Amino acid sequence: MDASPKKTRNSPARKAAPQPHQPVRGRPTADQANSIDRSIVNTARTMFLADGFDAVGMKQVAETARVSKGTLYARYPSKEALFKAVIEQSIADWSAEASLQDAALTDNIEQRLRHHATIIATWLGRPDVLALQRLLLSVQERFPELSEVMQRRGNDCIVGLIARDIEEAAARDRRNLRDAHAVARLLVAAISGAQMQRGTAHENDEDLQGFAQRAVDLILWGTSAW
Repeated sequence: MDASPKKTRNSPARKAAPQPHQPVRGRPTADQANSIDRSIVNTARTMFLADGFDAVGMKQVAETARVSKGTLYARYPSKEALFKAVIEQSIADWSAEASLQDAALTDNIEQRLRHHATIIATWLGRPDVLALQRLLLSVQERFPELSEVMQRRGNDCIVGLIARDIEEAAARDRRNLRDAHAVARLLVAAISGAQMQRGTAHENDEDLQGFAQRAVDLILWGTSAW
């Protein structure tokens, strides 16, 4: 006869082994959604830059970012859409980092132009910026709209920022102004063009910085034509 005590409905249950944490189901909060987006984009950026656009699959991104394929595709329905998000987030991150030095600027237009020229030359020589440029070039023929995103969010943004500084300086000095955006485009195009002619080797950083400041000299000498 079995002498072991029989389990009854009122007997205490055996303590279960701890289970791994499971995320709370349901609609994520705004902060959680932003965190998921950031994780996906950062993961994709690292993988694209390391392995190239074609070598990275959406399934790999989902697995590495530890999200479901459904979550990934709900946010980015294609790899092209994900790459576009990578470009936009990269530019936003770079802009935020560059703006940390803005607090030290005065209203002096020469100081501001030299600051912008230094920032442009510095960022054009950064390895992460160069890597994204090379990646864009590798898919430009298939996805020309991605280069347009880089142009619109990157180039046009800094041109607008410089043009605004020029307009505000002209207003303070009560000076006539023809086309602030043309002056701003001239500065940006001069520096970016010099970088393209010299190639993508970052050992030319000092030369590019010198060229950028020389471009500012020439623009300042032509103030009356602004």
